[in-house]
Amino acid sequence: MKPLTIAITVVVSIAGIAGGVFAFMALDDFIGIPPRALTATRMWVIKRRVLQYAHSHNQLPHGLSNLPVMAGYDNSIYDEWGRAFSYEILPAGDVRLTSLGRDGKIGGSGKDADFVATFPSHDAQGRWSDEMIGWSQTPLSH
Repeated sequence: MKPLTIAITVVVSIAGIAGGVFAFMALDDFIGIPPRALTATRMWVIKRRVLQYAHSHNQLPHGLSNLPVMAGYDNSIYDEWGRAFSYEILPAGDVRLTSLGRDGKIGGSGKDADFVATFPSHDAQGRWSDEMIGWSQTPLSH
C-alpha cells in the first residue's frame, strides 16, 4: 500500500471509532437508558453484602471497605461517577446508601439527582434481614 492510502485509512478508521462513541452517548440519552442503572445495581449488591456481613459477624459493618466479596457480581463500592457511596446506619437500625448523582452535590435533577436506598437490617422478630429483603429507593431532586 502507498503511504497516502495508509494515512487515509487510518484517519477514516479513527473518525469511524470517534463517531461510534459519540453516537452511543447520544443514543443513551435518546432512548432513555436509565442513567443510574449501574449505580442502582451496585447499591443492590452492597445491600446484600452488608447483610451477609451482619449474618457472619452478628453486627453491621462499620463501613463498606470490608464487605464480603460476591463472586460473579460487581462488588464496587463506587457509583457510576467514581464516588464512594455514603453508608449510614440510622437510629432505628435501617441502613441508608446514597449516591449524590453525576454532579456530586446534594439535590439536582436527571442524572444529577441524588439516589437514596434504605433497607431494614432486622426483621420483625429482631433477626438479621435476609439479603434479598426489599428496600425503598428515592431518587431525590430538589
